[in-house]
Amino acid sequence: MISLLAPIAAALVAAAIEFGRILLSFGATNVNKLWTYTIGVILFGVCLAVSLDYYDEVWPHHVVIYALYYACCRGMFYDITLNILRFLPVDYKSKTTNSKIDKFLYKYSFWMTKVVYLIIALITGYTWQQLLLHSI
Repeated sequence: MISLLAPIAAALVAAAIEFGRILLSFGATNVNKLWTYTIGVILFGVCLAVSLDYYDEVWPHHVVIYALYYACCRGMFYDITLNILRFLPVDYKSKTTNSKIDKFLYKYSFWMTKVVYLIIALITGYTWQQLLLHSI
């Protein structure tokens, strides 16, 4: 169960860290995405590590499935949490973003992307749990 909840917690922690970075930059319109991605990758590694036992044999496709699950959890919770922390509307979209991912996703409805993330997260989360129970 921790393997399914850890990415949600990581998204909340990452949003809180990003909020702190925004405050420290005195409200700059954009913060350096290198640190945003670095924090995300580190938290992914932590989530993967806590979801496995020491003796589990992990194959590359296992990591890919968990990475998809992690990314979808982040997609569902990260920006909503960041918007709430910044006292912005939940579905706020920045007009000055320098994120290529945000620019791509802004072409689509905010809530539609959340539904897509949810569907993929359900599929990959279920698949991950089956891998943990049977093959890992």
